[in-house]
Formats: sequence, structure tokens, C-alpha cells
Amino acid sequence: MVFARAKLAVEGTTKAMPETPPNRIPLAQIVNPRSIAVIGASDDAGKFGGRVIHYLIRHGFPGMLLPINPVRATIRGLPAWPSVAAAPGPIDVAVLAVPAAALLREVEACAAAGVGACVVITGKLADAGEAGAALESEVTAVARAAGMRLVGPNCLGLFNVTDAAMLSSSLALEVERVKPGGIGMVSQSGALMGALVSLGHRHGAGFSRCVSVGNQADLELCDFLEFLIEDPATRVITLYVEGLKEPARFAPLLRRARTAGKPVLCVKAGRSEAGAQAARSHTASLAGSHAAFAALCRDAGAVLLDDPAVMVLAADVLDRLGGLPRAGMGVAVVASSGGSTVTTTDMLAGFGLRTATMSDATRAEMARWMPPSHVHLPLDTGSFHDNTSEEALRGCLRAFMADPDIGAVLVPMTTQPAMAKRAAMLPPLAREGDRPLLYVMMAGEVGDAARDAMRAADFPWFDHVAQALAVLRALEAEAAGRDRATLAPPARPAGLALAEGLPSGALTEAEAKRLAAGYGIPVTRESFAATEAEAAAAAEAIGFPVVLKGVSRAVVHKSDLGLVKLGLGDTGAVRAAHAALRAAPLPLDGVLVQEMACGEAELILGARHEPGLGAFVLVGTGGVLVEVLRDVQLAPAPLRPADARAMLRRLALWPVLEGVRGRPALDVEAVIDALVRLSWLATDLGERLVEMDLNPILLRAAGEGCIAVDARATLR
Repeated sequence: MVFARAKLAVEGTTKAMPETPPNRIPLAQIVNPRSIAVIGASDDAGKFGGRVIHYLIRHGFPGMLLPINPVRATIRGLPAWPSVAAAPGPIDVAVLAVPAAALLREVEACAAAGVGACVVITGKLADAGEAGAALESEVTAVARAAGMRLVGPNCLGLFNVTDAAMLSSSLALEVERVKPGGIGMVSQSGALMGALVSLGHRHGAGFSRCVSVGNQADLELCDFLEFLIEDPATRVITLYVEGLKEPARFAPLLRRARTAGKPVLCVKAGRSEAGAQAARSHTASLAGSHAAFAALCRDAGAVLLDDPAVMVLAADVLDRLGGLPRAGMGVAVVASSGGSTVTTTDMLAGFGLRTATMSDATRAEMARWMPPSHVHLPLDTGSFHDNTSEEALRGCLRAFMADPDIGAVLVPMTTQPAMAKRAAMLPPLAREGDRPLLYVMMAGEVGDAARDAMRAADFPWFDHVAQALAVLRALEAEAAGRDRATLAPPARPAGLALAEGLPSGALTEAEAKRLAAGYGIPVTRESFAATEAEAAAAAEAIGFPVVLKGVSRAVVHKSDLGLVKLGLGDTGAVRAAHAALRAAPLPLDGVLVQEMACGEAELILGARHEPGLGAFVLVGTGGVLVEVLRDVQLAPAPLRPADARAMLRRLALWPVLEGVRGRPALDVEAVIDALVRLSWLATDLGERLVEMDLNPILLRAAGEGCIAVDARATLR
């Protein structure tokens, strides 16, 4: 099995840069400059520099605009300057849209002219091989020496919608006006940022500041995330992440955003583990960089999504609609079509959502308008006594908005008479309540009038039920993150002792168990035996039946090589097993004699240190098929008991732990305690821990505990 360290970890190990001058301008002045020079400016909007100047003018930049072009006297009616040195200053920001061959010269000119920052649209640098990377390093060194900031290179600049400063060549700015609003965005892809702003524009979403960071040669994603947290114009933050230059900054910033009351929604590229290096342990193969990133986001209260479009649509709901649901609340589906009510309701479970359970008051209100047989969810308004009356719809929606178990109302609309009029009813009703109403126009172009009604009411809408359900799932995750922020910090259990004298590199099973036992994690009774006689004596002392295992630091999976002998019931069997292990065709460090432990279920507990992100722990369905089943959960260390319980509840194995088909409920409390203790072990070891497996942990019936029967660890 393989482990992908990916770009996340690689970028976390950058070389220390030299000290820089103190005259760097603040990010706020880069985002909202008073003066902008466009180097490579042109009248031709088909060129990068031409589009930058065109969009700055088109969207009403209020400051001083300085086109730089050595062969033109004017550009778009503005005086042009032959060089940045000749242009009047001071210049807050220069936008560079020049060929890579001219980039270093122009950056040097900007540095000499005292420009505060450069937005470098130029590409084909570190993203295009060694020569480009060398050029990028030179450019960055020049900027640092002058105290000049860089955005990019290989970016599409930034949209400051709040202050009409559109420093970008993105075709998303072809619209007459980008609507101001509360959505901030930082993206490592300029083209994707433009597409998402364009999508949001179509749906009526409003943006504050959107920044494309490109190669992050100087300013990086976390710098702009920090800016958006403090930015009064931004209410919701969206991130598209490929790699983090300073991953250790990320989680603390997510927590700061949560404290500031600003939801953070994130899409992380690179979920695939393809092409990763072989790992020594199950934990390493299952807890790759993306899994660690996802666990970190959940722990810090951010919402990690797969679909960038859903990220923007969910951010729009968070920005424009109030009344977030509590985690776990149900959904009420309301439609005038039996087909759309049923199919939408059928889809809820696939998105981790459920149909709400109505209160008596809600049922009584519904009973005013329809036969008793139809008083249920989903609500088909075609069952109203007077056939989809507006009065009945208002009454039912108001009841839903007050029902304690209804967290959101979902209204999918199919083709019907007066669609626009019916759509226009919904925004005022939604704003009366304290929970979101999500409207889906399922029809094609014949539904455009209804969409226009939503735009006129400044209200979100969706084209597809699946989009709306994905947004509801994001709102559910945001509510869970909000709840998580209220929890007390993890408390350290008593009696934890770090084992001394352990070597670096791969530990033997006995050494790894000694490490676990020091933190109070139950492990099997066992004894090292160099000879058959020692093995027999150890077995007598432990009590039959016993297990014999060959010990070798070079072996990861002992059972695959026949190095585990189970169920040895007497001295003769122990001697024979010892002889067989000693005859194995690989050198052994010795033989371990263990008690033969039993349990009702097998779990894996694991820990590892993810470079730049810290310590993580893992729990899942254990045994030899752990990497096949991949039923695991990951979380940053240390844990609260509630965190450990939540991880277990997310496992597919959870119903077995609760007791099924006549089997007893298992000792969940014991494995929670073990997982919490392992999380503190991982925290205390810090960067010294590479990875650790306790697999399997045998879980017994409630009250009977758990025990680790095998262990593996690697230390730095």
C-alpha cells in the first residue's frame, strides 16, 4: 500500500529566506491600492495587459491608473508611460503581464522605483521546469531585497469587488458589474477562481475580495486567509488549495476564522494516493496527506468539500440567508409534483441527510389544508383541498420554519403555471423564519422568469436538486463546526509515561508495545524467548494456549510470511513452533511468546506525524484486511473522549460495536480510552513519531475491556 505525501508536505519544507527590509506595504493596501501601474498595457483586450487595463476602467477603479508601454503615448484614453521609472509615484501595485523573458528586468525596475507590490500574471516559471524555477527564485530575491511584495507569479491577480479594484485579466470580468457581497476567496488556480466568480454571478452571489495566488513565490494562501479573517467586508471565506507553503499556519487560522464568526469552506486538490511511496505501516497507507488535511479541517471547524461549485453556492447561502440549522436537524421537502417530492426525498440519505419528524403543531397546521392521509413529509402541495393555494402554502411553510426538528426547507419546482409568481412568494416567507429555505428551479429555460424573480428578491437558487442537497450537507457540516468550537480543550489523562531507551528506526513488536503500555494502553502479556526451553517456560508461566511470533525489524506483516503460530496448547506444540520459526528463511531477532487473547471485534488504532500539520490518530476496522476494507477515521491529536466516540460512530463497523444479531454490545468506552491515550502519545512524541500501528486491538464485551495483540512503530 502507498502513502501520498503530495504537494502539501513538500511545500512545508521550504528553505529559510534572508531577513527582509521593514518597508513592506500591508496586504490591505495591495488589495485596495491607491495607484496601479499596468506593465504590458495595451489597447488590445485580446492580450493579458490589454484586458487588465480594460477591466480596471470598465469596473470603475477610483484611484490613479498608469499604463506602462514604451511605444504608446496613450492607452484607452489615458496617458501611457514608457517605463515604471518614468511614471509618477508613489505606485502601490504594479500588474505585470509580460513574457517570462522580460519579467526579471521589469521586477528589477519596479523594485528600483519603490513599487509596493507586484501582481505577476506571467506564467511558465516554477510551474514549467528548472529554468522557470530558477527565474522565479531570482525574481523573488529581487523583490525581497527591496521589501516589495509579490502576488503570483502564474496567477490571474485579484478582484476587489468591494472597492472596484479589479487587478486581473480574467474573462469573468466581462460582465457589466460584479455584485459586491460577503464572499471572500483565495485560490491557487486563477482560471478556477474566475469560473467560480462567474458561476456565483449567475446565481446572484456577491463577493468581497477574490485573490489568485498562483505559485505563491512570496505571498501565499495563508497570508490572504489571514487578511480575509480581519476584513470587515468578508463574511464567508472560500479556499481552493493545492499546496500550503506554511502548513503549520493553516489550522490556527481556521480556528481564528471560527472565533471571528466567519465560516470557511475549502476544496483541496490531490485526493488520489496514486504515485505515492510504499509505506511501512497500515496507518501510513491509510492516513495520507489528503486524509490528514480533511481531518484537520473538520477539527478546526472548516467545511471541506469535493466540488468547487458547491463551495460557492453554499457560501452564497451562508452569506445571504440567516438561520443556520443545528447539526442533525431534518429536512422538509415541499413541491407541487409527486414525482419531485418522492425523488428528492429518496436522495436525502445519499447526502447524509434525513426527513424531519414534524411536531404536533406542524401536523395540525397541515391538517387545515389537506386530507389526513396527506399530512406527512414530503409535502405535495397538489394535495391541498383547493389545489396548491397560496394561503395553504404560506401556512405550511410558516409552520415548517417554526418546527424544532426542521433544520431546512427544500422546494424543488417543476414546470407549472405561474412559476415566477409562486417563486416570488418564497423569499419573504423564508426571511420570516430562522432557517434556510433552498429553492430549486428544475425546469430549463422556461424557468428563467422564476430565476429572475429570485434575482430580483436577492435570494439564492439552484438548478439541480443534487446541488441543493450538497449545499445542505455543507450547512450541516458548518453547524457541526460551530458546535465544536464551544467544546473545552482536550484534557490529559493521568499516569502517562514515555518509555525510555527506544531506538530510532523500526521498533520490534515488544518495543512498540512497551511504548503503548507506558500510556496505559492494554497489551498482551508476553516474553522474549531465545531458545525452545525459554519458550516452553514462558508459555507455562503465561498459561496455555499461547501464540509464538518471529521477531524481525525488517518485517511489517508477520502473518504473510508464516511468522505467527496461533493456538499452541501445550509445551510440545510450543517447542515445535519455536523450531519452525527459527528455521524460517530470514534472520530473526528472536521469538515472542504471548498470551492467546480473544475478542468480539478487531480494530486498528494508529498514529503518525504529518509534516507541517502535526500528530494524527486513526481508528478503524482492523485485522489483516484493514487496507482492503479502508473503514477508518482520522483526527488531529490530542483527542477528547467525545472526539474518539465521534470517530467510532462514523465507522461502518459501528453497528457491530453497538451489538447486532444477538451479539453483545462491545466495550466502546475501553477503546475510547485507548484512543485518547494514543493521541497523547502521538502528541508527546511530536516529530519523533513517524508512524505507529496497534493492529489488531481486540474489543471484548461491554465492561471487559480491549487489548492490543500486535504493534508496530517507527521513530525518528
